[in-house]
Amino acid sequence: MSRVVVIGGGVIGCAVAERLSLERHQVTLLERDQLGSRASGAAAGELSPSSPSGDESLAMFPELVARIEKDSAMNVEYRLQQGLKPAFTDSEAATLKAQGGRWLEAPECRELEPALSPDIIGAALLEHAHLTPPRFVRALARAAAAHGAEICEGTPASGFAIDGREVRGVRTSTGDIAADWVVIAAGPWTREVAISAGIDVDVRPQRGQLAALNPGSLILRRSVFWSNGYLVPKGDGTVIAGGTEEDSGFDDRPTLAGTATLLDFARRLVPGLATANLQRVWAGLRPVTGDGNPIVAVTEISNLIVATGHHRKGILLAPLAAATVARLIGPR
Repeated sequence: MSRVVVIGGGVIGCAVAERLSLERHQVTLLERDQLGSRASGAAAGELSPSSPSGDESLAMFPELVARIEKDSAMNVEYRLQQGLKPAFTDSEAATLKAQGGRWLEAPECRELEPALSPDIIGAALLEHAHLTPPRFVRALARAAAAHGAEICEGTPASGFAIDGREVRGVRTSTGDIAADWVVIAAGPWTREVAISAGIDVDVRPQRGQLAALNPGSLILRRSVFWSNGYLVPKGDGTVIAGGTEEDSGFDDRPTLAGTATLLDFARRLVPGLATANLQRVWAGLRPVTGDGNPIVAVTEISNLIVATGHHRKGILLAPLAAATVARLIGPR
């Protein structure tokens, strides 16, 4: 089968490596830092589809999770759960009702989640899934290694050996790695990597900040989604509040303003969280494209694929991205 070098050890790169190695390609994955050390490791882990592609990718999770948990001997803490999309206004309620699904009036909402704001007039009940992103990324990589892939952390790609319109290899500090195909899945750094091959990729970073809250005696059983934010209860009892969308360049440091936005959001939805303890804040740089759609495609170089731009849905869309890359490469 083909020799494939995957550049990037986030969720997309590791999912691609797992899928290709499963199909018996000879895979080498290069990660300049540690696996899942950027946006993939910073994500909250909620898998809530909002598009046909999201539904398609979510349907792939049960089989994928069963396979990688077996092959990696790791538990990624995948589970199905319910979520709520509340409405504070009649206009919001009308929009949610038009999307179909089960609608709950205010008394039903507070029966399910007594801590919700009394200002909520109703909510849509949705089924979604959840996992722990760092475990998921690591399990993908370990499963890929079990299939024969070589996983290289602390190994940045420094350039390409190009002959005409084909890549012949990827340069690293320890030498060139021969390749029949190269997949760049470096998140918002994809543009920086691809430009050394003469390819310009329309992707940029967008900072997303999150906060972990210890709610004390307050209980929140379901994830709550409103506007562009969410509250996700975790198995350890904490609640994750996320996530901002900020054009900060490659600055991934959390800010006072971002934290304030998250805390205001949390109090708006669940007033009792005003007494929660703030455990930690962190941020990740999500890759976003000009039109907001992911890019998983062959470039002008016939054996160079980019897989990036999944923005807030990288965890959710990883199985579909991996399947798409496998289809583009096909059998040798």
